[in-house]
Amino acid sequence: MKNSILTKFFIGYFSFAVLGFLLISYWSTNLIYNHLLGEKVNELYKYSAIVADNIGAVAESSVEDIDNFKLFLNDFNDVLNCDILILNVENELIFSTDQTTAVNENTSNIVIKDFNPDEYAKEHYKINKFYNIYNTDTLSVLHAINDDDNTVIGYVVSHMPTSLIKQSSYNVTFIFYLTYAIILALSLIIFFNFMWVIYMPLKQIRLAAMEYAKGNFEYEGLKVANDDEIGDVASSLKYMSKQLNNSRAYQKEFISNISHDFRSPLTSIKGYLEAMMDGTIPPEEHNKYLSIVLSEANRLEKLTTGLRELNSWNSTGPELILEEFNMENVIASTVETFQGSCEKKHIELIIQFPSKHYNVYADKGKIEQVLYNLLDNAIKFSNPSSKIIIKLYNKGDKQYCSVKDFGIGIPNGSIDKIWQRFYKTDISRGRDKTGSGIGLAIVKEIIMAHNETIDVISTEGVGTEFVFSLKKFKK
Repeated sequence: MKNSILTKFFIGYFSFAVLGFLLISYWSTNLIYNHLLGEKVNELYKYSAIVADNIGAVAESSVEDIDNFKLFLNDFNDVLNCDILILNVENELIFSTDQTTAVNENTSNIVIKDFNPDEYAKEHYKINKFYNIYNTDTLSVLHAINDDDNTVIGYVVSHMPTSLIKQSSYNVTFIFYLTYAIILALSLIIFFNFMWVIYMPLKQIRLAAMEYAKGNFEYEGLKVANDDEIGDVASSLKYMSKQLNNSRAYQKEFISNISHDFRSPLTSIKGYLEAMMDGTIPPEEHNKYLSIVLSEANRLEKLTTGLRELNSWNSTGPELILEEFNMENVIASTVETFQGSCEKKHIELIIQFPSKHYNVYADKGKIEQVLYNLLDNAIKFSNPSSKIIIKLYNKGDKQYCSVKDFGIGIPNGSIDKIWQRFYKTDISRGRDKTGSGIGLAIVKEIIMAHNETIDVISTEGVGTEFVFSLKKFKK
């Protein structure tokens, strides 16, 4: 089972909390303790130096010449929470301010045999039980007492229990712990913000994606209102599902349309052939109905050719062979092709060319196909005894071609759908008996392959106008 993002985020948050706690417990505690220890060593050493200098200035040849050592202490030891020991050069304890141990009761009888001043030469202090005089570890800071001749006549040893330094360290560390606890509590805001702003919307998006993958494009559980990138993803996913749902509806409509367009001619062909075979149609009329069968077969051939042509084009559209040519000549030759069809319906073809003549740069064969399909549609859906206007005009670096009829028009709700393959409006089905339903789809693909535009303006019952653009040729 995969871990969710929330679980991973929680593991990361918990790891951060544990590592932070360990860091404070070990690194910060030791750092603070060493810092406080250094400060105490400096304080005790300075105080010991003052006491040693004062005693050395008075003593003549030995520290034992001093009767009252308390006169030299200045009560600093009480302020510093330390005890002062005075030793002579024979390592005998001469004086002590320690009131909590047995040291002060028999001071004159205590000899510290293992005492070695050289051990303090480098750092001036040691942490131990001071040669087992004390029961617990103490900080001992040593300073020599020198007479006027700079001869060592004794030693001042300042003592402080390390428990006092540790207690001070714990007090400071407690502040660290309290601050860290507050930071962790405040960081929960980030955790809950992540959960509500990121995780919950992502969970909805994941569930919606799974439903869409199952084909349930009408799933309405995706209700993300974020005004950020996640909201954009959710909106895009909703839009995708809507488009896929529309695509499925279009696919059904597409299959229905193509089935209709294939079934109609096949039904006619089958009916006429069966009628000729069983004698319903007499032999003298066979040629008449065979011509109808041939016409329906040509319709099927045109339909399959158009489909094959559309499917052979890649994602960027048809492959173009660009060249310079005159659009007026293309219009003239295409119009000649439809003269017979126009005469049958008494349709007047009006051609309007601009005063300035320019060549265009495009695929001539494909543009002829575009113009042919637009004119074919215009004639099919024009009313008898009406007119069709083919207009060519220039604007900027473009040349525009307009094909306008005054026929049945296109319903407003169908204008965006006319570019779909096999789409036919309900009002056009009665007239378009021979059309394949893919003519405008081919037109759209060709114009888009030229990186140009084609627009349609239509009013039902009034007529339709198609306008497409082409680039002027530049030498």
